[in-house]
Amino acid sequence: MDNKIGLKLLYETVGIKISIISDDYRELPASMDEVNNTYHKIVFQIEEEEPDIFAFGVLFTLSLLSFAYAAPRGFSEINFIPDEEWSFEYFMNGLEFKFKSLCFSADYVSGRLMKTDIQFESGGRVTVNTRNRGKSAERWLLNLQGKKHIQMVK
Repeated sequence: MDNKIGLKLLYETVGIKISIISDDYRELPASMDEVNNTYHKIVFQIEEEEPDIFAFGVLFTLSLLSFAYAAPRGFSEINFIPDEEWSFEYFMNGLEFKFKSLCFSADYVSGRLMKTDIQFESGGRVTVNTRNRGKSAERWLLNLQGKKHIQMVK
């Protein structure tokens, strides 16, 4: 990251308490020579005293994690920059206010398939939607809470 604002948002956000309301994952059929498409929607509630003060931090942190775990797909590889870092500028380009909520949306950024939409409603209810990202959003929520993602080694 190229600025102190992003680091401040991460510092103030990672470790917050959340509770998962719903976790809906689906694999959508594809043709024989294509990879299955996926759809993942997670809704969670921020369990802090004043959840709305975390709006920018949650959106920034989840967008950064989406970018960090993203890879090129198909023709996007020509725009892929391997050592590219998430920036506050990328974040601001995907940020907007719609449906009475603060939202972040990204399709492809720096050649990476992000396919991520995040909606932060007043009161701290957050909806994360991803397409073709598998179940990676579950890992992002663990990171958001300050927990480590551990996988069993076989």
